[in-house]
Amino acid sequence: MYVDLKPSPSIPLHALDALQDDALLPICVACGTQYPRSHQAVRSSSETRGKSPNASGAGSRDVPECPVCLDPRQYAPASGQQWTTLAELSKDQASGEEKGKGQERKHRLLVDERDERISMIVTEPGFGINQTPILIETADGSYVWDCAAFLSLPLIGHLTSLKRPLKGIAISHPHFFSTSLTWSRALNVPLYLNEDDKEWYQRLGDIRESDPVIWWTGYRELGRGVKVIQCGGHFPGSSVLYWDRLTEPAPPKDDLPTKPTPVSGILFTADTLMVQPTQRGFSFLWSVPNMIPLRPKAILRIYTTLKHLSFDEATSSWPNKWIRPSSSSSSSDSEANDDAKKALEESVILYLAAEGWRLDENGELVELVS
Repeated sequence: MYVDLKPSPSIPLHALDALQDDALLPICVACGTQYPRSHQAVRSSSETRGKSPNASGAGSRDVPECPVCLDPRQYAPASGQQWTTLAELSKDQASGEEKGKGQERKHRLLVDERDERISMIVTEPGFGINQTPILIETADGSYVWDCAAFLSLPLIGHLTSLKRPLKGIAISHPHFFSTSLTWSRALNVPLYLNEDDKEWYQRLGDIRESDPVIWWTGYRELGRGVKVIQCGGHFPGSSVLYWDRLTEPAPPKDDLPTKPTPVSGILFTADTLMVQPTQRGFSFLWSVPNMIPLRPKAILRIYTTLKHLSFDEATSSWPNKWIRPSSSSSSSDSEANDDAKKALEESVILYLAAEGWRLDENGELVELVS
């Protein structure tokens, strides 16, 4: 169910200050990464790529490159690097097929049909790689998993007036770093980043002593039943968020839900491991856009990190990518694997076999005889 966010009658002053301070910082159009004003990347070695229109269509100029896009886990557009800003995004209209239709960029919440405590924060029209943060509302507080470039006043109004106050933002890997420092400042909450990916945080020099940026490795408890877990693979610090819903207290008798509330564990995987389009298994990719698979040892590390957890649901950080138990209320569920944990084990075996490996009885990698 989609929910349109209405303008908020009250936006905190610190949020307005954060938006104003960062309104003109450069943002890569291809990947959505925000850079400091001083950003001067290496010029393109090609004069053609070094000259391209900026995001607002204003003429040709020398254009800095985006190190995130130049890395083979992302891609630099063949048409050349383009840049925009939060100020431009807030007034930007649709591009491509939607251009000229007067559709202004906005946020909508996609509330999960099974668990109303989970909502995907959808940017329309999409931008960058269509990063879709997820809002998770637990009894002890709420959390945003991952980030997107666009930040609107209606979204700020919603996130600062939650029934269960927002307690933090956690990021899975560098492709979701985006404008996360602006989000953290505007929402006045801690920002959790994995230290093994610190070199990829493009606004590292902008972090102030007063900014609640928390660097972590291994795993980090965010709150009761909620933790981020480092798996590696896609990036050294690539992580998942795990929510053990069994730790949630029973609802009060005067505020009972209208339908059963899930109590099983759930994994929010981003693209540390990707839910396949079939919603029956996972893919393990070092580079998603360039379709380069992870190495066997990296796949095995992900599996050994997660296999001890109790979960039967998983979702990637894009809409409608779920592996979860079937329900008669959903016609698509007949195509889904009933158990995300079982799907993980089966997917690991399948991927390893495709790369010429198997696991022995001790869980060690053994090369298949060709």
